[in-house]
Amino acid sequence: MELTVQVPHGNGNKSHPKLLFPLPNLKIQINSLYQRPEFKQQLRKWTNRDVNNGMLADIYDGKIWKTFSGTSDIPFFTLETADFHLGIMINLDWFQPFESSVYSCGAIYGVICNLPREIRFKKENMLTLGLLSGSSKIKLHKINHYLALIVDELLEFWDGIEIPAAEKNIRLALICCSNDIPAAKKLCGHISASVSCHRCYKTANSSGNGNKSNFGGFDDMDDWFVERDLDEHRRNAEIWRLCKSEEERKRHVSSTHVRWSELFRLPYFNLIRYLVVDPMHCLFLGIAYWIIKKLWIEGNKITKQDLEKMEKRAKIIQIPTDLGRIPNKIATGEGFSRFTADQ
Repeated sequence: MELTVQVPHGNGNKSHPKLLFPLPNLKIQINSLYQRPEFKQQLRKWTNRDVNNGMLADIYDGKIWKTFSGTSDIPFFTLETADFHLGIMINLDWFQPFESSVYSCGAIYGVICNLPREIRFKKENMLTLGLLSGSSKIKLHKINHYLALIVDELLEFWDGIEIPAAEKNIRLALICCSNDIPAAKKLCGHISASVSCHRCYKTANSSGNGNKSNFGGFDDMDDWFVERDLDEHRRNAEIWRLCKSEEERKRHVSSTHVRWSELFRLPYFNLIRYLVVDPMHCLFLGIAYWIIKKLWIEGNKITKQDLEKMEKRAKIIQIPTDLGRIPNKIATGEGFSRFTADQ
Protein backbone atom coordinates (compact mmCIF):
# COMPACT_ATOMS: atom_id res chain seq x y z
CA MET A 1 0.00 0.00 0.00
CA GLU A 2 1.31 3.43 -0.92
CA LEU A 3 1.97 5.56 2.16
CA THR A 4 2.59 8.80 0.27
CA VAL A 5 1.01 10.92 -2.44
CA GLN A 6 2.66 13.25 -4.94
CA VAL A 7 1.91 16.93 -4.32
CA PRO A 8 3.00 19.97 -6.37
CA HIS A 9 6.17 21.60 -5.10
CA GLY A 10 7.98 24.34 -6.98
CA ASN A 11 8.53 23.19 -10.55
CA GLY A 12 7.84 19.54 -9.76
CA ASN A 13 6.29 17.18 -7.24
CA LYS A 14 7.35 15.75 -3.92
CA SER A 15 6.14 12.88 -1.76
CA HIS A 16 3.82 13.75 1.11
CA PRO A 17 2.43 11.36 3.76
CA LYS A 18 -1.19 10.37 3.27
CA LEU A 19 -1.83 10.61 7.01
CA LEU A 20 0.04 12.58 9.66
CA PHE A 21 0.45 11.18 13.18
CA PRO A 22 1.09 13.91 15.78
CA LEU A 23 3.56 12.37 18.25
CA PRO A 24 4.25 14.68 21.20
CA ASN A 25 7.78 14.33 22.57
CA LEU A 26 7.63 12.41 25.86
CA LYS A 27 11.01 13.68 27.08
CA ILE A 28 9.91 17.31 26.71
CA GLN A 29 6.66 16.62 28.58
CA ILE A 30 8.44 14.88 31.46
CA ASN A 31 11.01 17.68 31.69
CA SER A 32 8.29 20.36 31.84
CA LEU A 33 6.59 18.52 34.71
CA TYR A 34 9.81 18.41 36.73
CA GLN A 35 10.21 22.18 36.26
CA ARG A 36 7.34 22.67 38.71
CA PRO A 37 8.67 23.28 42.24
CA GLU A 38 6.10 21.01 43.90
CA PHE A 39 6.21 18.10 41.41
CA LYS A 40 8.81 15.93 43.18
CA GLN A 41 7.01 16.35 46.48
CA GLN A 42 3.73 15.27 44.88
CA LEU A 43 5.41 12.18 43.45
CA ARG A 44 6.52 11.16 46.95
CA LYS A 45 3.18 11.57 48.70
CA TRP A 46 2.21 7.95 48.19
CA THR A 47 5.04 6.89 50.53
CA ASN A 48 3.38 8.64 53.49
CA ARG A 49 -0.16 7.33 53.14
CA ASP A 50 -2.10 6.10 56.19
CA VAL A 51 -4.26 3.18 55.05
CA ASN A 52 -5.77 0.39 57.13
CA ASN A 53 -3.81 -2.82 56.66
CA GLY A 54 -5.38 -4.99 53.98
CA MET A 55 -7.58 -2.25 52.51
CA LEU A 56 -7.29 -1.61 48.75
CA ALA A 57 -7.69 2.16 48.51
CA ASP A 58 -5.40 2.95 45.56
CA ILE A 59 -3.00 1.35 43.10
CA TYR A 60 -0.23 1.43 45.73
CA ASP A 61 -2.09 -1.18 47.80
CA GLY A 62 -2.14 -3.73 44.98
CA LYS A 63 0.34 -6.53 44.33
CA ILE A 64 1.67 -5.08 41.06
CA TRP A 65 2.85 -1.82 42.63
CA LYS A 66 4.35 -3.64 45.60
CA THR A 67 6.09 -6.41 43.69
CA PHE A 68 6.91 -4.86 40.29
CA SER A 69 10.58 -5.29 39.50
CA GLY A 70 10.65 -5.39 35.72
CA THR A 71 13.59 -7.50 34.52
CA SER A 72 15.44 -7.63 37.84
CA ASP A 73 14.65 -8.75 41.37
CA ILE A 74 15.00 -5.25 42.82
CA PRO A 75 11.66 -3.52 43.62
CA PHE A 76 10.99 -0.68 41.17
CA PHE A 77 8.76 1.45 43.44
CA THR A 78 10.46 2.22 46.75
CA LEU A 79 10.81 5.05 49.22
CA GLU A 80 14.21 5.92 47.71
CA THR A 81 13.02 5.90 44.07
CA ALA A 82 9.60 7.47 44.61
CA ASP A 83 10.32 10.67 42.67
CA PHE A 84 12.29 9.28 39.72
CA HIS A 85 10.78 5.83 39.05
CA LEU A 86 7.42 6.58 37.45
CA GLY A 87 4.56 4.12 36.95
CA ILE A 88 2.34 4.94 33.97
CA MET A 89 -1.22 3.96 33.13
CA ILE A 90 -2.02 4.01 29.39
CA ASN A 91 -5.42 4.83 27.94
CA LEU A 92 -6.95 5.06 24.47
CA ASP A 93 -10.20 6.86 23.77
CA TRP A 94 -12.00 8.89 21.12
CA PHE A 95 -13.75 12.25 21.44
CA GLN A 96 -15.55 14.82 19.30
CA PRO A 97 -13.61 18.11 19.23
CA PHE A 98 -16.40 20.02 17.47
CA GLU A 99 -19.97 20.56 18.65
CA SER A 100 -21.38 21.26 15.18
CA SER A 101 -19.73 18.36 13.34
CA VAL A 102 -19.65 14.59 13.75
CA TYR A 103 -15.89 14.07 13.66
CA SER A 104 -13.97 11.87 16.09
CA CYS A 105 -10.34 12.16 17.11
CA GLY A 106 -8.44 9.60 19.13
CA ALA A 107 -5.91 10.13 21.88
CA ILE A 108 -3.43 7.78 23.51
CA TYR A 109 -2.40 9.27 26.83
CA GLY A 110 -0.62 8.33 30.01
CA VAL A 111 -1.36 8.92 33.68
CA ILE A 112 1.43 9.12 36.26
CA CYS A 113 0.28 6.80 39.04
CA ASN A 114 2.86 8.15 41.52
CA LEU A 115 0.77 11.32 41.77
CA PRO A 116 -2.10 11.47 44.28
CA ARG A 117 -5.41 10.34 42.82
CA GLU A 118 -7.02 13.75 43.23
CA ILE A 119 -4.55 15.37 40.81
CA ARG A 120 -3.20 12.57 38.58
CA PHE A 121 -6.12 12.81 36.12
CA LYS A 122 -5.97 16.59 35.73
CA LYS A 123 -5.10 17.77 32.24
CA GLU A 124 -1.91 19.52 33.28
CA ASN A 125 -0.55 16.31 34.83
CA MET A 126 -1.30 13.89 32.00
CA LEU A 127 1.05 12.76 29.24
CA THR A 128 -0.11 12.95 25.63
CA LEU A 129 1.47 9.94 23.94
CA GLY A 130 -0.19 10.19 20.53
CA LEU A 131 -3.09 11.79 18.63
CA LEU A 132 -5.08 9.76 16.11
CA SER A 133 -6.43 11.92 13.32
CA GLY A 134 -9.16 10.86 10.92
CA SER A 135 -12.94 10.71 11.00
CA SER A 136 -13.17 7.03 12.01
CA LYS A 137 -11.74 4.82 14.74
CA ILE A 138 -8.63 2.75 14.11
CA LYS A 139 -9.55 -0.89 13.57
CA LEU A 140 -8.05 -3.75 15.58
CA HIS A 141 -4.33 -4.42 14.98
CA LYS A 142 -3.84 -1.28 12.88
CA ILE A 143 -3.38 0.57 16.15
CA ASN A 144 0.11 -0.98 16.16
CA HIS A 145 1.26 1.51 13.52
CA TYR A 146 0.75 4.21 16.15
CA LEU A 147 1.85 2.18 19.16
CA ALA A 148 5.22 1.32 17.63
CA LEU A 149 6.57 4.86 17.96
CA ILE A 150 5.22 5.21 21.50
CA VAL A 151 6.80 1.91 22.55
CA ASP A 152 10.15 3.12 21.15
CA GLU A 153 10.03 6.03 23.60
CA LEU A 154 8.91 3.82 26.48
CA LEU A 155 11.86 1.50 25.88
CA GLU A 156 14.25 4.44 26.14
CA PHE A 157 12.70 5.50 29.44
CA TRP A 158 12.88 1.93 30.77
CA ASP A 159 16.68 2.13 30.54
CA GLY A 160 16.62 5.64 32.03
CA ILE A 161 16.90 9.07 30.44
CA GLU A 162 18.66 12.12 31.84
CA ILE A 163 16.05 14.81 32.42
CA PRO A 164 17.65 18.24 33.01
CA ALA A 165 14.89 19.63 35.25
CA ALA A 166 14.99 16.50 37.44
CA GLU A 167 18.80 16.53 37.67
CA LYS A 168 18.89 12.74 37.49
CA ASN A 169 17.98 9.77 35.31
CA ILE A 170 14.24 9.17 35.13
CA ARG A 171 12.95 5.65 34.59
CA LEU A 172 9.42 5.02 33.44
CA ALA A 173 7.42 1.78 33.36
CA LEU A 174 4.02 1.05 31.87
CA ILE A 175 2.23 -0.88 34.64
CA CYS A 176 -1.45 -0.54 33.80
CA CYS A 177 -3.75 -0.41 30.77
CA SER A 178 -7.17 0.98 31.64
CA ASN A 179 -9.74 1.59 28.88
CA ASP A 180 -13.20 0.68 27.79
CA ILE A 181 -13.46 -2.85 26.38
CA PRO A 182 -13.01 -2.14 22.62
CA ALA A 183 -9.94 0.06 23.19
CA ALA A 184 -8.42 -2.44 25.62
CA LYS A 185 -8.66 -5.25 23.07
CA LYS A 186 -6.94 -3.10 20.44
CA LEU A 187 -4.06 -2.05 22.65
CA CYS A 188 -3.36 -5.49 24.10
CA GLY A 189 -4.26 -7.70 21.14
CA HIS A 190 -7.05 -9.72 22.75
CA ILE A 191 -10.14 -11.01 20.95
CA SER A 192 -13.55 -9.41 21.54
CA ALA A 193 -14.82 -9.55 25.12
CA SER A 194 -18.04 -11.12 23.81
CA VAL A 195 -16.00 -14.19 22.80
CA SER A 196 -13.52 -14.79 25.60
CA CYS A 197 -12.19 -13.43 28.89
CA HIS A 198 -8.69 -11.96 28.60
CA ARG A 199 -7.68 -13.06 32.11
CA CYS A 200 -8.78 -16.72 32.19
CA TYR A 201 -9.81 -19.49 29.79
CA LYS A 202 -13.54 -18.87 30.17
CA THR A 203 -15.23 -18.52 26.78
CA ALA A 204 -18.71 -17.39 25.84
CA ASN A 205 -21.42 -19.84 24.86
CA SER A 206 -24.63 -19.58 22.88
CA SER A 207 -27.89 -21.45 23.02
CA GLY A 208 -27.89 -21.63 19.21
CA ASN A 209 -31.34 -20.10 18.98
CA GLY A 210 -30.19 -16.83 17.51
CA ASN A 211 -29.42 -15.39 20.95
CA LYS A 212 -26.22 -13.47 21.59
CA SER A 213 -23.31 -15.29 23.14
CA ASN A 214 -23.01 -14.97 26.91
CA PHE A 215 -20.87 -16.21 29.77
CA GLY A 216 -23.67 -18.00 31.61
CA GLY A 217 -23.54 -21.58 32.84
CA PHE A 218 -21.36 -23.34 35.38
CA ASP A 219 -20.30 -26.47 33.47
CA ASP A 220 -16.82 -25.03 32.78
CA MET A 221 -16.39 -23.35 36.14
CA ASP A 222 -12.94 -24.93 36.61
CA ASP A 223 -11.69 -22.71 33.75
CA TRP A 224 -12.76 -19.51 35.49
CA PHE A 225 -9.85 -19.35 37.90
CA VAL A 226 -7.00 -20.48 35.65
CA GLU A 227 -5.02 -17.42 34.55
CA ARG A 228 -3.92 -17.41 30.93
CA ASP A 229 -0.30 -18.35 30.38
CA LEU A 230 1.70 -15.29 29.32
CA ASP A 231 4.37 -17.26 27.45
CA GLU A 232 1.71 -19.13 25.46
CA HIS A 233 -0.03 -15.83 24.83
CA ARG A 234 3.18 -14.32 23.45
CA ARG A 235 3.90 -17.34 21.24
CA ASN A 236 0.43 -17.17 19.72
CA ALA A 237 0.86 -13.45 19.09
CA GLU A 238 4.18 -14.08 17.33
CA ILE A 239 2.54 -16.76 15.16
CA TRP A 240 -0.16 -14.23 14.19
CA ARG A 241 2.58 -11.98 12.79
CA LEU A 242 3.80 -14.81 10.57
CA CYS A 243 0.38 -15.47 9.03
CA LYS A 244 0.53 -14.77 5.30
CA SER A 245 -3.05 -13.66 4.66
CA GLU A 246 -5.90 -11.88 6.37
CA GLU A 247 -7.98 -15.07 6.33
CA GLU A 248 -5.17 -17.02 7.98
CA ARG A 249 -4.95 -14.35 10.66
CA LYS A 250 -8.69 -14.50 11.29
CA ARG A 251 -8.57 -18.27 11.72
CA HIS A 252 -5.63 -17.93 14.09
CA VAL A 253 -7.44 -15.35 16.25
CA SER A 254 -10.57 -17.53 16.34
CA SER A 255 -8.59 -20.46 17.74
CA THR A 256 -6.10 -18.66 20.04
CA HIS A 257 -8.00 -15.45 20.91
CA VAL A 258 -4.91 -13.26 20.45
CA ARG A 259 -3.25 -11.05 17.85
CA TRP A 260 0.04 -9.15 17.94
CA SER A 261 0.40 -5.95 19.95
CA GLU A 262 3.43 -3.65 19.97
CA LEU A 263 3.19 -3.66 23.78
CA PHE A 264 4.76 -7.15 23.65
CA ARG A 265 8.05 -5.35 22.91
CA LEU A 266 8.13 -3.98 26.47
CA PRO A 267 10.14 -6.67 28.32
CA TYR A 268 8.35 -6.13 31.63
CA PHE A 269 4.75 -5.59 30.49
CA ASN A 270 2.19 -8.34 31.18
CA LEU A 271 -0.64 -7.93 28.65
CA ILE A 272 -2.88 -10.24 30.68
CA ARG A 273 -2.35 -9.13 34.25
CA TYR A 274 -1.81 -5.41 33.65
CA LEU A 275 -5.03 -4.96 31.62
CA VAL A 276 -7.78 -3.70 33.93
CA VAL A 277 -11.26 -5.21 33.66
CA ASP A 278 -13.58 -2.42 32.50
CA PRO A 279 -16.02 -2.03 35.45
CA MET A 280 -18.29 0.60 33.90
CA HIS A 281 -19.31 -1.29 30.76
CA CYS A 282 -19.00 -4.75 32.28
CA LEU A 283 -20.44 -4.46 35.79
CA PHE A 284 -22.35 -1.20 36.00
CA LEU A 285 -23.86 -1.28 32.50
CA GLY A 286 -23.69 -4.65 30.80
CA ILE A 287 -24.33 -7.01 33.71
CA ALA A 288 -26.96 -4.78 35.37
CA TYR A 289 -28.89 -4.56 32.11
CA TRP A 290 -28.55 -8.31 31.50
CA ILE A 291 -29.79 -9.21 35.01
CA ILE A 292 -32.95 -7.11 34.67
CA LYS A 293 -33.85 -8.00 31.09
CA LYS A 294 -32.72 -11.63 30.88
CA LEU A 295 -33.02 -12.97 34.41
CA TRP A 296 -35.79 -10.93 35.99
CA ILE A 297 -38.13 -10.26 33.07
CA GLU A 298 -37.50 -13.09 30.60
CA GLY A 299 -37.05 -15.48 33.53
CA ASN A 300 -40.49 -14.48 34.83
CA LYS A 301 -39.10 -13.30 38.15
CA ILE A 302 -40.98 -10.02 37.63
CA THR A 303 -44.58 -10.17 36.38
CA LYS A 304 -46.53 -7.58 34.41
CA GLN A 305 -48.33 -6.65 37.62
CA ASP A 306 -45.00 -6.07 39.34
CA LEU A 307 -43.90 -3.77 36.52
CA GLU A 308 -47.11 -1.75 36.74
CA LYS A 309 -46.69 -1.39 40.49
CA MET A 310 -43.07 -0.20 40.00
CA GLU A 311 -44.18 2.31 37.37
CA LYS A 312 -46.87 3.70 39.67
CA ARG A 313 -44.34 4.24 42.43
CA ALA A 314 -41.74 5.73 40.07
CA LYS A 315 -44.17 8.44 38.93
CA ILE A 316 -44.49 9.90 42.42
CA ILE A 317 -40.72 10.06 43.11
CA GLN A 318 -39.46 13.64 43.38
CA ILE A 319 -35.89 13.98 42.09
CA PRO A 320 -33.52 16.98 42.06
CA THR A 321 -33.86 19.13 38.95
CA ASP A 322 -30.18 18.77 38.05
CA LEU A 323 -30.60 15.05 37.45
CA GLY A 324 -32.87 15.59 34.48
CA ARG A 325 -35.90 13.49 33.59
CA ILE A 326 -35.94 9.79 34.43
CA PRO A 327 -38.20 7.60 32.24
CA ASN A 328 -41.09 6.14 34.21
CA LYS A 329 -42.87 3.97 31.63
CA ILE A 330 -41.56 0.82 33.20
CA ALA A 331 -44.48 -1.45 32.22
CA THR A 332 -44.39 -0.49 28.52
CA GLY A 333 -43.63 -3.37 26.15
CA GLU A 334 -41.70 -6.22 27.73
CA GLY A 335 -40.63 -4.00 30.61
CA PHE A 336 -38.10 -1.19 30.93
CA SER A 337 -38.34 -0.63 27.18
CA ARG A 338 -35.87 1.94 25.84
CA PHE A 339 -34.22 2.25 29.25
CA THR A 340 -30.47 2.56 29.26
CA ALA A 341 -28.48 0.48 31.75
CA ASP A 342 -27.73 3.42 34.07
CA GLN A 343 -31.43 4.41 34.13
